[in-house]
Amino acid sequence: MARKAVPAYDAGEKETVEHLTKLFEAAKFEIQREMDLGDRPRWDLVLTRQELGRYRRFVVEIALTRNARDLPEKFSGTIAYARSRKVQDVDEYWLVSNLSLPESPRIQTERYPNVRFFTIKELERMLNRLNPKPRGGGKAKTKIGKAIEADEKSILLAIEALKLQIEDKIAKLRDERPNDPDAIKKLDASITQFEEIHAELERIKAAVQQFKKNEVKEKEIVEIVHAFKDSIGKWWNKNHDTIYSSASNSAFFIGATGLLHTIGADSATALAIAGSLIGGETVAKVLKSLPRGLFTKHKD
Repeated sequence: MARKAVPAYDAGEKETVEHLTKLFEAAKFEIQREMDLGDRPRWDLVLTRQELGRYRRFVVEIALTRNARDLPEKFSGTIAYARSRKVQDVDEYWLVSNLSLPESPRIQTERYPNVRFFTIKELERMLNRLNPKPRGGGKAKTKIGKAIEADEKSILLAIEALKLQIEDKIAKLRDERPNDPDAIKKLDASITQFEEIHAELERIKAAVQQFKKNEVKEKEIVEIVHAFKDSIGKWWNKNHDTIYSSASNSAFFIGATGLLHTIGADSATALAIAGSLIGGETVAKVLKSLPRGLFTKHKD
């Protein structure tokens, strides 16, 4: 019987697998290579690690998505595969995504302790704890420069995730066909604004990569990041009353503030959102409660 064709990795997934592979190796996991000639196997990574005198085996699937609502089905598929026990010597099955697993519909993960879900950020933090970086001084002087030195890969992944969200938003806006002249003008303005933000993300990505190669001055990258922060602040101030009522706008705003926090440009906004969400508030309620003048002045 001919082997069924499997889809090839897209660029984002392949980059993520390569990034996580380096982190796993640094954390003393042994990697069984699953990528072969660009074809996609059942699992993106198969890992082993010695713990308390025995080797444990883990399988990892990467699920990059634009919509978190796709994740419960993927996670349920991982649970079903684990329950089938097609592979007998696997200790844990991990599903890793750029977005968080939605609370609704809630999956009773405690019933399947050998199946775990991580966001990329959560997995990075866990692996970094297993392999703490030695203390040492870098060349950066600003918060933004130091953040890039410490976590370039996470920043680049966050940028790519935001670009995907913007591209999806622009495509949906272009599908709209309003007849009213004012509505057309408003739609065109929204598309232009998101295109400008997308371009700023591209500039940040290029600057981050160049900074690590000493091809751009730290002052320049700080200015580029703060231009993006200003754009997000203006978008928030102008659309404060509607951002929290749109799931896609809410997700993008939270992602943008998360990027600003990761890259060292802002902490108050991201921490205010995270603290409220941890406290049990809904996303809409948290964003609705935030003031218009949320973004602080630049210090770097």
